[in-house]
Amino acid sequence: MAGRHLYIIQSRSTGSVKVGRSDDPERRLHQLQTGSPHELRLILTMPDGGHREPHVHAHMRGYETRHVNGGEWFYESGLGDVPEDVWAHAKPWYLEDPDWWQRK
Repeated sequence: MAGRHLYIIQSRSTGSVKVGRSDDPERRLHQLQTGSPHELRLILTMPDGGHREPHVHAHMRGYETRHVNGGEWFYESGLGDVPEDVWAHAKPWYLEDPDWWQRK
């Protein structure tokens, strides 16, 4: 089944995040990185959570920033509306340093 895993990728330039689903979130990160002049990092991967993408998008409604590469990007401030059970899958380094993108 396509899009089995939920992911959140964040941009260093603005902190904007992309919520999506993919069978291979690392590969998706590399695809997006190819089209971006700014560093991108995978901050969350939820195995078998791809079906949650529309739910997370609904929680982040109102935080949309732009459409890039065929997908929505959201302001970093929208991360506060991501459901807790999804946040349980955030990368440990991100939880320790959620403002990484503000440090140049």
